[in-house]
Amino acid sequence: MLSNKKYRGNVTLEEIKNEILKAKNIILTAHTNPDGDALGSVLAFLLMLEEYNKKFIKNLSDMKKIRIIIDDELPKYMEKFEKSSIIERYDDTLMNEKADLFISLDCANVERYGRVLEIKKNCKKSVNIDHHISNTEHADLNYVEDVSSTGELIYQFLELFDIGLTKEIADFIYLGIINDTGNFRHDNVTSNTFKVCSELMKAGADNHRVANIIFAMGRKKVSLFGDVYKNNKMIEKYNFIYYYLSQEKMKSFGIEKEDTDGIAELLLKIEDSELSLFVREEENGTFKGSLRCNDRYNVNEIASIFNGGGHIKAAGFKTDLPFAEILEKILKKLEKYEVG
Repeated sequence: MLSNKKYRGNVTLEEIKNEILKAKNIILTAHTNPDGDALGSVLAFLLMLEEYNKKFIKNLSDMKKIRIIIDDELPKYMEKFEKSSIIERYDDTLMNEKADLFISLDCANVERYGRVLEIKKNCKKSVNIDHHISNTEHADLNYVEDVSSTGELIYQFLELFDIGLTKEIADFIYLGIINDTGNFRHDNVTSNTFKVCSELMKAGADNHRVANIIFAMGRKKVSLFGDVYKNNKMIEKYNFIYYYLSQEKMKSFGIEKEDTDGIAELLLKIEDSELSLFVREEENGTFKGSLRCNDRYNVNEIASIFNGGGHIKAAGFKTDLPFAEILEKILKKLEKYEVG
C-alpha cells in the first residue's frame, strides 16, 4: 500500500483520520503494564482530538467524546502529570461500554489489551496504531511503522488534523520518545526522531522536567539495582546475562513493579554482555520477561518462543512457565546462533 519499507498494515494514516472524523464516541487504550510511550501516546492523542474539537466543532452536541481506559494501574511517576487523572482503570462495570471507534496505541497484540478487549468487542470499528515489528495487526484498521516509538509515529496526526502543537501535547509525545529510546541511547533513534523532538522543544516540551520524572530513582530502586549488579548470572558462551526477581524478593525490597523498569537495559551495560534477560514473577504467579541485545542477537525472535515480541533489540513476553523452563528454552534457542 505504501512505499515506506518501515510500514505494515492495511490503511494509511489519512484513512484512519477519516474514520476518526466520522466517529462521535471514541475509546483509547494502551497496553497493560503501561510505560511512558504507551501513556504519553494515549494522552497526546486525546489532547489532539480535544484540540480538533475546539478548532472545528462549533456545536457542543457534535463534540467528539473521548475516553482512555487501561486495564492496569499507572506508574507512580504519572501522578506528576495532572492530565493523567482522566485515565480510567478498567473494572467489570465497564465491560459493556461501547463506542463508534476503539483505538489502541502501542499494543503489539490483543493479549496486551488485558480485559479492555471486552470493550473492543462492543465497538463498531477498531484501529491499531503501533511501532512494534511484532504487531499482529489485530484491528479492523492497522497502521504499524517501525520508528522509535508510538509517540514519534502519532506526531504525524498534528498535520493530518490541521491542529497546532501545544506544550502539553509536546510534553506527552516527548515522554513517549525518551521512554522508548532510553533518553536517545538506543539505536532506534534516527534523524527524524531528533527532527520531531526539535519541534517538540520549540513548542515548549520541558526536557529537564519530563526526563527527571520518568528516570527518577528512589532509594528502594537503588537498592534493587545494587542487587542486580551483585547477583546477576552470566553464561559466557553466549555473553548472555540474566537476573530473576521473585515476589518474595520484591517484598523484601519493598518495591513496586514499576521500580523494576530498566533492569534489562542495566544488565546489557555490564561488560561483555551481548544479550540480557530480566524475569519478574507477578503476583498471580505468571512471569514477565524483558530481553535486550546488541548486534549479535534478535530478541524479537527469542521472545516469540513465549508468544511475545517487540523489536529486534528490545522485546518482552509473559508466560506461565517457571523461570527454570524459561531459561532452558532460551538456551536451546541460543544454540542455533553462531558463536564467536
